[in-house]
Amino acid sequence: MDSYFFLIIPAIAAAAFFIKGLTGFGPALIFIPVGALFFAPQSIIVASSFLDLLAGLIMWRTVRSVQSVPFMLGLVAAMAAGTVAGVLLLSYVPANTFRVLLGMAVFILGLWFAVFRTKASFDRLQVQLPDTCSRKDLGFAGVSGVLGGLFGISGPPIIWHLGRQFQMGTFRDLLIVFFVFAAIARIISFSVAGMVNYETMMYAAAGIPGLLIGLYLGTRVFFRIDEAVFSKTVGVALIAFALLLVI
Repeated sequence: MDSYFFLIIPAIAAAAFFIKGLTGFGPALIFIPVGALFFAPQSIIVASSFLDLLAGLIMWRTVRSVQSVPFMLGLVAAMAAGTVAGVLLLSYVPANTFRVLLGMAVFILGLWFAVFRTKASFDRLQVQLPDTCSRKDLGFAGVSGVLGGLFGISGPPIIWHLGRQFQMGTFRDLLIVFFVFAAIARIISFSVAGMVNYETMMYAAAGIPGLLIGLYLGTRVFFRIDEAVFSKTVGVALIAFALLLVI
């Protein structure tokens, strides 16, 4: 293990979890590509899952909108099944083969948030959750799970799907809850696959101070912005993440 991890990882975590506090998603999109420049990518992917779980549990107290249990159970079940499939694929498929394609998809998603979502009427966006999941909901959650198991980055499909339907408060609350269970599914799958070890736990522990600082600052900013600024911020963040993935 590199001796300077306790200096670099907190700094990366602070930036990653500032975005998490602001948007409800995103730490893996910074933590994994940047962390993998310095440390073993597989260990960074696993450490990111532990940090994402901790952040989600801390942020859960701010959740106000998620009241439809059947809807959330459907999303979580589809995501969990997809995560198992993604971890199995990780054993056979070189993930780097698809990283550029994932980066391109995230770039398009960011462009949509920054430009096209801001031009739509925010009045049509929902506040209340539906009673049950549609097939489309289950499909997007399942694909997100596959990407989470394969790359440690599960956000793009579900972010696009939910971002088209819900206002910023509900959208952020949904992502907080969804990604708590996504992190649990990844941690269980990684543990079964024998990928959790001393190195991954030390990387996760080193990231906790940065996580706490980033979450605090990001959450403060979230409660001071409106829907249009939120959408543009999400779009710019996604475009930056896409460039990191491609690089």
